[in-house]
Amino acid sequence: MPARAPRGPLAALLDLFSSVWFGVILLAILFVYMTIGSAGVIYPIHPNILHKDAWVHAQMRQWRPFEMTEFEWFHWWPFDLLIGLIAVNMIVTTFRRIPFKVVNYGVWMIHSGIIMMIVGCVIYFGTKVEGDALVQRRMVFAEFLEKQPDGTMKVADRVAFAATPGARAVVGSNGTRYDLEVASIDPNWEMRSEEAKGLTAYSVNVDVRRSGNDVSTNTNFMRQLLAGHPEHTEDVIRSNDPAQPMQRAKKALGTPLVDESIRMSLDYAPQPWFYLRPELEKCWALYIRKPGESTWTERPIEGLPLYNDYVGSRDQVFTASGRELAPSPLDIAIAPVEGDPFPDLTFRASGFLRYAIDRAQYRAGAPTGPLNPVIQLALSSGADAPPISMQLEALDPRANKGQGDLIGFYYVDSEAAFAKRAAAPSIRVRVPALGVDVREDLANLPLGDPNAPFIAVQKPAADGSATGDQTGYAYRIIAVQDDILLSTGTASVAIVEVKTPQGTFRRWVFDDARLTRDATDELMKDPHAAQAVSDASIEIEYQPGLGSTPIAVIAGPDPQRLRLATLMGKGAPTVRDLTIGEAVTFPAGFSIGVANYLPRAVRDVRPFVVPMEQRDRDAGVQLAQMRLDVPGGDPVWLPFHQYVFDSALEVPRRHTFRPKLLTLADGRQVEVIFGRQRLKLPSDIALEEFVLDAHIGGFTGEQSTIRDYTSLVRFRDASSDAWSEPVRVSVNKPVEHGGLSYFQAQWDPPDQPRDANDRGSLGLNYTVLGVGNRHGVWTMLIGTCIACIGMGYAFYVKPLIKRRRRDEVMASLAGAAKEGA
Repeated sequence: MPARAPRGPLAALLDLFSSVWFGVILLAILFVYMTIGSAGVIYPIHPNILHKDAWVHAQMRQWRPFEMTEFEWFHWWPFDLLIGLIAVNMIVTTFRRIPFKVVNYGVWMIHSGIIMMIVGCVIYFGTKVEGDALVQRRMVFAEFLEKQPDGTMKVADRVAFAATPGARAVVGSNGTRYDLEVASIDPNWEMRSEEAKGLTAYSVNVDVRRSGNDVSTNTNFMRQLLAGHPEHTEDVIRSNDPAQPMQRAKKALGTPLVDESIRMSLDYAPQPWFYLRPELEKCWALYIRKPGESTWTERPIEGLPLYNDYVGSRDQVFTASGRELAPSPLDIAIAPVEGDPFPDLTFRASGFLRYAIDRAQYRAGAPTGPLNPVIQLALSSGADAPPISMQLEALDPRANKGQGDLIGFYYVDSEAAFAKRAAAPSIRVRVPALGVDVREDLANLPLGDPNAPFIAVQKPAADGSATGDQTGYAYRIIAVQDDILLSTGTASVAIVEVKTPQGTFRRWVFDDARLTRDATDELMKDPHAAQAVSDASIEIEYQPGLGSTPIAVIAGPDPQRLRLATLMGKGAPTVRDLTIGEAVTFPAGFSIGVANYLPRAVRDVRPFVVPMEQRDRDAGVQLAQMRLDVPGGDPVWLPFHQYVFDSALEVPRRHTFRPKLLTLADGRQVEVIFGRQRLKLPSDIALEEFVLDAHIGGFTGEQSTIRDYTSLVRFRDASSDAWSEPVRVSVNKPVEHGGLSYFQAQWDPPDQPRDANDRGSLGLNYTVLGVGNRHGVWTMLIGTCIACIGMGYAFYVKPLIKRRRRDEVMASLAGAAKEGA
């Protein structure tokens, strides 16, 4: 038998790729790879593997060596290699082992369909882009019109700000100022005019406060703006009718507008960008600009992680007890891009935190450092109850009280100031012309009752006591409020209703006499008027003392000295010294002790890394932070911004705008924001209306009552600058435009005020649309159809062909047998 000729490497390679077993092995490896990427891995952490707690589940692709999203895992080179090898194996096997005959058409179609699906997947994952765009419903545009010498009105200043409850802006010029605030929004305001009766409109009420050099023009009113109906813009003013405190200016003044120098309107808030999703593929970015510029320059950040925490040293962050982070620094260059305002400047990312919140802690400062008294108190209400710890800052009026103003912490710079602070709250009334000078503790007077009887001011006798003779002067305390935050510090005020021979009025008596004023119509028009009281014959002083805080820890004038002043009921306060570690017990059964005291505390603000079990999974990357190394400056932690706005005036509800201003070694300044990359939309998009489709009974505030969410959007034609007709975009009905698909992703739900200075919202002021492309989908669908047709052919047509051929062969053999017989 002749020897078999040796096979070359090409033939051996073709034999390998036409091996069925090679294909089976590749499919098995692909199955394991996909299982790890989607479902994760389970592994033991304890030798007792039979115990349920000995096993943990983890996503291996999120471990430090990988830091991959699911999309990235299935777009990594090992996956691409496996898919490529499987495709080659299938093609070679088909050509070498499966003859192209009618009976094999089904197999060829199946393999061709699978190859088309692979090609479609490569196109899809290679070109996939997905993100979201926040589109606000309207912006408020305000213009200040100034009268010119020729009598015409000219725009002297303008501003635009978001139509969202609580949004504020200022407009004005040459000493005239308008403070504007969106007071409320009704997304479904029912119009009442005859020509528009039965229609609803998006209504925005703007609170307008005018102030300026001409006090006679100072005024306050509310302006109502209706989207799509500028002709119905009108003002609402306060009235003297308690039954109807607000009334239309048109009814009261005969004109719809109180002040025509301020012009306001509503218009679309076009959105030109959509932001990529870091959950799909890491897409971090640093935005920079020079101070005063209105637009940002985006610098992509390549290589920044997503799932794990990275710090250069433990002292860069705060952590929970026993949860210290092992140092694992980053060094990622963030280089300039084309058109960069700082082409010579390269930042570096040196740290990343997935879930962190800023937290302040205090440490002892230098012995000669600035005073900043901070105290740690322990409040105990009994042997069985755990003590309550509280940290108070004497110089911060927002942080110097605790337990609902039960306890206060203050600093005084002299013994005289201590005597004033540690006194009982009192009021002093003087009528110099009659020699009247009396002081009363507030504890002895009725407070807060506008119907309480007046307290007569009586003439003094020779010994200083009241004679009972009436003077024609009397007063009563309407209200008292202590430690009001002002732009210049804090102040306390007593509102006193006063009777004099000239009449009755209210006086706002501040502990700083320079702020005291009478609340008359004339004097209230100008808060800076030199004459603040209408009747100077009576003088009133308010001494807040301990104020509304019955327990006060007072430091000073020696910074190391602490004293405790308490006022329980009527009488004089009691004062005693305090030392660290000492607890003072009160008759009510609770005690207060000083756990720590720092007279020259230094505030240290760092990110606090939230433990894994305390993290909200729905938060995503909202609380991520990046540590930025600044050339020639100190490193800073930058909080993540879901969207990057050009100014604080554009920020809608529930979103933030916290750019950091950095100073470089050469004195230049740069503004920076940490966010995600964004791409230009093919067309600007605007929100016409947001509609909630509710189940029977209507929307009750519960998500379960909502049937569908729908955004009516418009697209802008770049060539004509005209808006399209409204297009409906809902959860299950996406819209294709400009090569991208738009679908409903998030919405603006109603919510209550978040604090005393906030305003509630009825919601529906913005929408968030998902944006993405779908290249390669049709290729995959065609491949799927071809493969399915091939399966039908292979399972149904092929057996029929083989049966007929068999029958033909059998008939031929039977005929041949007859002829032979």
